[in-house]
Amino acid sequence: MKKINFLAILLGGLLSAQTTFTLVKDINPGTANSVPSNFAILNGKLYFSANYSPTGSAIGTELWESDGTSEGTKLAVDANPGAFSSGPTNLFAFNNKLYFTATLNVNGTNISGALASYDNVDGLKTVSTTAKFAANFTKIGNGLYFKATNSNVTPNTQRLFYLDETSQAVIADDDTNVMIIGCFGDRLLANAQFKTATNPNLYQLFEFNGTSFSNLKTINPSATAYPQNFFYSASMGKTFFGANGGNGVELWMTDGTNEGTVLVKDINTFSPTAGSSPNNFAEYNGKVYFSASDGATSGTELWVTDGTEQGTHIFKDLIPGSGSSFPEKMVVFKTKLYFLASGTTGDKQIWETDGTESGTKMVATLAAASGMLVYDDDLYVSARISSTDQAGIELYKVNLATETLGISSDSAKKLNIYPNPSKGEINIGNLKSGSFKLYEISGKLLKNGVFNNNKITVQALPGTYILKITSDDKKLTTSEKVIIQ
Repeated sequence: MKKINFLAILLGGLLSAQTTFTLVKDINPGTANSVPSNFAILNGKLYFSANYSPTGSAIGTELWESDGTSEGTKLAVDANPGAFSSGPTNLFAFNNKLYFTATLNVNGTNISGALASYDNVDGLKTVSTTAKFAANFTKIGNGLYFKATNSNVTPNTQRLFYLDETSQAVIADDDTNVMIIGCFGDRLLANAQFKTATNPNLYQLFEFNGTSFSNLKTINPSATAYPQNFFYSASMGKTFFGANGGNGVELWMTDGTNEGTVLVKDINTFSPTAGSSPNNFAEYNGKVYFSASDGATSGTELWVTDGTEQGTHIFKDLIPGSGSSFPEKMVVFKTKLYFLASGTTGDKQIWETDGTESGTKMVATLAAASGMLVYDDDLYVSARISSTDQAGIELYKVNLATETLGISSDSAKKLNIYPNPSKGEINIGNLKSGSFKLYEISGKLLKNGVFNNNKITVQALPGTYILKITSDDKKLTTSEKVIIQ
């Protein structure tokens, strides 16, 4: 693999250490872009869509896989052989298969928006050509739900679908128009409206009980509230989202009840109807970070909330004034939150924060970037490092210096939680002692305590939980989904 040295520039001065980038593979050779995107992890491998179109090639944008090495990065399947691309999007791993939307050739006809599945045993399968343009894949209990277009009727309708026991797409409720779905713990939420409503396009917040939809809250009685960007915070036990309650799209949250569905804060008060458009949510150290604009003193910048109006505020104005840095692709890596932001000259930047003003800094500048993720305990970015590089937008591993990570050599080691699934005895690699909290998926605290000798023993019913671990010195905190059998 090719290693690129890059001296990141901090606002006001140079960083004390280098950030380097390792090119995983030049998928689309030369300066052409492969633009890896739509990342998902299945059985220890990273899957994504990427474009391979050198002169004479007829592959285009298809499904790729990687183990983090150049040799292990390869075309997984050419889902639409020939001159057309399948263009896989919305990749989601479920029950040892990868589900996604793609353009597939079915009986000699290209079907756009078809639902497909893939694994390295059964290969590519067409799941449905009726449930088209599937999006918002959401696991509820042992089931997979998604919003899709029912192309079997004219005009097409937007419905909630699920996969039945034979992995076929089935309409869950044909009486409700569904635009977006999300979750509150193990309950499904939706931007929806009954098809028989006086105005079936007056979308509000709905919930699904496993059989049918009901109205959870009419957020805007006179217009569509259009709830969007649902994000469930396990530590707070709340789902955050944007919705228009009459003052534009602002930050709302719900505890799953009508009374507990409330406006967190009217962030953009400069314009009565413009809204702040909260988006790009991520949870870090018990708080939720997101992008938003107050419409007056700053553009779209990094905000933070603890679920209260007083605790919701701009975290850092990366481009002071009315300019926008558009923070996005937020991921927690080791002990910090990382995200991409736009610079003032059309560049992209990687930023990090430890939750403090002084600990928020830029660690690298990139010519272009479209994605960032954590895979196999490493940080990766889909980017072009420099405008003079011989490679376009490709997949790189980000090598942050120890000083940038802000951790000692001991804590820089991988913190492994294993086995997972387990019978209730969980080992914590490289952390001998600390405290833990075990949450239900709904956010309810089930058990807390301390552990020693790298081991936690919990007694809980079989299911999926959130395990939060904190080191004795409070410098290391991590949360991870665990399955107890």
